[in-house]
Amino acid sequence: MRIAIIGAGIAGLTAAWLLDEDHDVTVYEATDQPGGNIRTVPVRTPEHGTVHVDVGAQFLSPTAYPDHSALCRALGITADDISAVPLTTALLRAGQDEPLLVTPHAPGDAAAGRKPLTGPAWEALGAFLARAARLEADDGPDTTTVADLAGPLDLTDDLYRHAVLAWCASFVGCTLEQAARMPARAAAAWATRTPPQHAEAAPIWHTLGSGLEAVSHRLATALKHPVRCRTPVRHISLNADGPVVHCSRGQELPYDSYDDSYDSVILALPAPQAAALLQQCPRLAHTAAHLSEFTYVPTTVALHRDPRHMPADRAHWSSANTTSDGHWAETTSWLGPQLGTDLFKSWITHRTPPDDIIATAHFQQLLPTVPGRRAAARLTAEQGHHGIHCAGSYLHDADTQQGAVRSALDTVHNLAPHSHRLKSLATS
Repeated sequence: MRIAIIGAGIAGLTAAWLLDEDHDVTVYEATDQPGGNIRTVPVRTPEHGTVHVDVGAQFLSPTAYPDHSALCRALGITADDISAVPLTTALLRAGQDEPLLVTPHAPGDAAAGRKPLTGPAWEALGAFLARAARLEADDGPDTTTVADLAGPLDLTDDLYRHAVLAWCASFVGCTLEQAARMPARAAAAWATRTPPQHAEAAPIWHTLGSGLEAVSHRLATALKHPVRCRTPVRHISLNADGPVVHCSRGQELPYDSYDDSYDSVILALPAPQAAALLQQCPRLAHTAAHLSEFTYVPTTVALHRDPRHMPADRAHWSSANTTSDGHWAETTSWLGPQLGTDLFKSWITHRTPPDDIIATAHFQQLLPTVPGRRAAARLTAEQGHHGIHCAGSYLHDADTQQGAVRSALDTVHNLAPHSHRLKSLATS
């Protein structure tokens, strides 16, 4: 088959790699390089020379990312490339030095001189996550929101907003009101699917020493044909033989436009962008309408050396330090535990930018919503209609590298179930 893949993020590259041995695959990418939301930045440090830091996607779950882990193994990424990171958390109110919560990590805290703060916020967040874990274990409905799940706990407004909602909002960078309407299973997925070994320990997550660009680079360079970067697709139409991709070389007017016909097209880009490509074709309007149901929020992330937005007392520093002003919540990740040097990654969409910025990136972050989950179910049921397939983490309830890879596997299984690499990855 001749297959076009629109978008060279992790979902598109995985789908291309799975299909490439058996089919004629063309990957279109509007930007200068593949990778999507993967942005790895080399940083020179006095202690350890050059280290590689992911400004975008970064953390990988050792237990909840089986497909991403299998893909890494198939690409030759070994355990030697992986660092384990205890994901401790501090919750802070804007303008106050004393954190509301500093989660423990025993026995590491004593050796690191770290001082946990638990109390009412620890109990409130723990009670919410216990209910979320039961919802997950029971395969409960996606229509149960954070507000629904937290309601019976009868929390004070302060604990509900600054502990529960702030923690949920921190994974997206959204407002607390948006967090309250999130499906509870998606909001709590970071905790319920990668639990700690015991109550006084932090959950363990993984990072790649060479950065996640190592994954996208290996996928892209393994393809028979190079990714067509700086080749934006303008729209998709249908003819008697199947989908037609209308694209252009370059990003500035006048466009050098051309059309290509394919047996199938995989839309591996954010849902609103995918919807825009289909809207000019009446027969694809139904799929475009489903794709328009997803919500994204703009986020700005800075990599920096300035410890601004960290707790005032270094003994309270945690891997994830979330500040809430009662309306929004944003996180500063302290990268010291895995890099051995004081580097920070901060979401600064709403906050004052820090000093000594090394790199800044802008993203459109998926906001899990109940309408989005319903649209994902409809899109999954309609995969392949008119030769159009969708791939992306928005098809799964949590916006993760695992969700992106899983969506690519599902799409390829639907489109070409006998592809050799699909079979090999399933047994990896």
